[in-house]
Amino acid sequence: MNSIIIIAGFSGAGKDFVARYIEEAYGAHFVVSTTTRPKRPYEEEANPYYFVTDVEFKKMQSNKEFIEVRTYDTTVDNVPARWYYGVTKNEVKDDKLTVVVLDVVGTLEFLEAFGDRCEVIFIKAFDSVRKERCIARGDYNEPEFTRRLEDDCNKFPDDIVNQITDFVVWNNRSKTALELEMDCVMEELCIE
Repeated sequence: MNSIIIIAGFSGAGKDFVARYIEEAYGAHFVVSTTTRPKRPYEEEANPYYFVTDVEFKKMQSNKEFIEVRTYDTTVDNVPARWYYGVTKNEVKDDKLTVVVLDVVGTLEFLEAFGDRCEVIFIKAFDSVRKERCIARGDYNEPEFTRRLEDDCNKFPDDIVNQITDFVVWNNRSKTALELEMDCVMEELCIE
């Protein structure tokens, strides 16, 4: 069975960019998660998520279609909201290199389900860089960004990150530099 590359990290650190790079450069299958989060204007179905209602998500969950499920508490127009994310069992391929973006809980659940098939790459970036990226993608909100910074620290405690991570990549540079670093990481993982 082929490896599963797990990309984890803080919001705005560049996880999706890294995962898409691995998909394109190494022919990996990119796992599309299912979410109840509203679609952003520039997004479409299956890119970057399958978008479903809360009712549809809960039905899928009760049918045990998910490998892992996580919740994300946020605010929308200063109103608390809860979004659900999950990866369905049919998204992981045994016959192909797979890349998936997860949080710590999802990573732990994947490690439990797939064990040694998993390689974990944790993406970090300075807060100022993360803020610039959120502004650039059009969803920046100062109170929400501050809340996300705190939430990331709570969801990604250093001791857990150090236990589950094979590689830490700092994504504060150009895309080209990040691609070169990812090529080095993939070479160390013996993935060509």
